[in-house]
Order: sequence, then C-alpha cells, then structure tokens
Amino acid sequence: MASSLDPGPPAAGGFWPAWPILIVSSMAATWLLRQAGCPASMFLGPMAAAVGLAIFGPVPKIQPWFFALAQGFIGAMVGSLISHRSLVVLGQGWPFILGGTVWGIVMGVLGSLFLFRLKVLPGASAFWCLSPGGATVMVLISGSFGADMRIVALAQYLRVLLVSLVAVAVSGLFLDGQSAPFAPTGFFPSFEPLALAATVSAVLAGVFVANRLSVPGGLLLIPMFATVAVAAVTGRPVTLLPWIMFPCYALVGWRIGLTFNREILISSLKILPALFAATLLMIIGCSLFSLLLWKGLGLTPLTAYLAACPGGLDAVTIIAIGSGADLSFIMAMQIMRLLVVIISGPFIYSRLTRRFGHCPKP
Repeated sequence: MASSLDPGPPAAGGFWPAWPILIVSSMAATWLLRQAGCPASMFLGPMAAAVGLAIFGPVPKIQPWFFALAQGFIGAMVGSLISHRSLVVLGQGWPFILGGTVWGIVMGVLGSLFLFRLKVLPGASAFWCLSPGGATVMVLISGSFGADMRIVALAQYLRVLLVSLVAVAVSGLFLDGQSAPFAPTGFFPSFEPLALAATVSAVLAGVFVANRLSVPGGLLLIPMFATVAVAAVTGRPVTLLPWIMFPCYALVGWRIGLTFNREILISSLKILPALFAATLLMIIGCSLFSLLLWKGLGLTPLTAYLAACPGGLDAVTIIAIGSGADLSFIMAMQIMRLLVVIISGPFIYSRLTRRFGHCPKP
C-alpha cells in the first residue's frame, strides 16, 4: 500500500538490539495500557514504544510484506463484525441507521473544515483526521491518499480516547453510577482449526490479489470481502485470535511510530488543542442524533448514545456488553458507518482536498 509516509530504509536498520528493545518495550506499554482499561492498547502500546525508540534509539526496518499481511488481517477483523443479526437489524431500522451514518460523516467533515480553516493541517490530513470509522483502518487508508499517517493516527486515537471516556461516563449515568465492566479476554482461547485455516487462507489470498491489483485501500478491503465470502461458503465463522491480531496491531503501530522524530513530535503537540476542540465538537454533534434515535425508535438513552457516538468500536462494544445495551442495533449502526467510510471516504475526502486545496503543514 503506497503511503505518503515512507521514510525509506532507516540508517540504523541493521542494528540488531533494536528489535529486542522494541518488542519488550511494546509488550510492557501494552500491558500498562490494558491495566488502565485503555481501548486499542494492542495498537497504542507498540506505537508509543516505537515513538520512544525512534526519538532516542536505533530504528529497525519493517519489511513491506509483513505490513501488508497486518493490514489484511485487520481487514478480516472488520469483516468478522458483520453478523447475521446485525444485518437483520439493519434491514429493519435502515432509515435511522443510514441517517446516523450520514450525520456522523457530516460531523467529521465539519470538524475537518474547522481544522483546515485554522490552517492547522493540510487538506488530506485534515479530512482523514476526523473520518468516523475504525481508527486503525482510517489511519491505514489515509496514507494511500496523501495524508500524513502520523498526524491521522494522533487525531484518530484522540477521538477514540475521548469517545471512550464519554461513553463510560454515560454508561455510569444510566447504570446508577456503576460503570460498565471491561470483560477480560484470554490471549489463547479455544478455536476451531478448520475455521482458522479458512480465515488465514482467505487473508493470504486477499493480500496476494490486492498486491497484484494495487487498489487504494485494497489491502484492507479485499481481504475483508474475501473472509466474509469464505465464511459464507464454508459455513465457518471468521476466526481471528488475539495471538494473531496482536502482532498485526503491533506492526501497524511500529510502522507509524518509527517514522516520528523530535521535530514531528513537537509539531504534534502544537496541534493538540485544535484537535481536541474539533473532536469534542464532533462528539457533541453525533450525540444530538442519539436524541432522534431515543425518541424515534424508543431505544434506551444508553443504546442510542452508543450507536450514534463516532467510533471507538472496540470500546463501545465492551461497554455495550457490560451495560446490557442493545448490541445488535449498536453494531449495525457502527458497522454501517465503518463500511460507508471505508468505501466512500477516498471519493469524498479526495474531492474535498482538491476543492479546498492545501494549507501549509504545521
């Protein structure tokens, strides 16, 4: 997948202690974030470790093929979220779900225009920063369309953090002050070998085809559709295990974090206030739509809020399970928005970038 942020082979790439340092520090950072209940810890921990190593130590080199495989498995993870029950709910409440999807995208575009008008970010990066899809997916796709993946990652995971904090607060409010528990998951759960083999084969085939076709975003989209198709044909569920996904998330985090340096880090800190303000406006705007879901469909306030909030899919899912909210409706709306942004985002944001031009980079 082509990216605007390809620094080439790092000068210190052959220095062998870099990899053990990176792996150990990534595991430690991930453990600390998980203990704190932080969403996306398997991505943020390795990225934080990679940033530290890029600033203070030797930088290892990540082979493009491994990065492509990581994207393929993340695409398959998106496909695994598409359940039969979610599709049924989607068919029943599609006007509200489609309206919420469009509203979320509009809120993201308005927030991006806010950043663009302040000359905080250049066009491509500004528009992908607040795209309301899966954060990791948005970061990966953005690089194919001229955005700076480092800045997009910073903005996307600031959004995930703020959405998660507000979601926990809202769940506590409607659960009489009792916050929703974070359900523990094992790192080595039991699994069906044939289902895992079918999923891995679909991902490998999807990555191979995507590399041949060179379609923007194809390393995510083609494996996603391939795993869904294989699951439908074989009747076996898409099977992705933590010990497979953790290296994939880590590779993506490393790929982004290793390209940081002191200058870029200082620039990122300068734009944080503007990113915080734009993200907060986006969350407030999406929360207004939850009022329509509450009154129009008779959903509980918590279900309406979790369905309308802009992303943080993993954290939203965990909170919904722990709070007894309607997970089918929440997943239907969140997945609809994710798929619409993945498919239409390149078209929408590319044209917005051309329409508004570029402002100087921060």
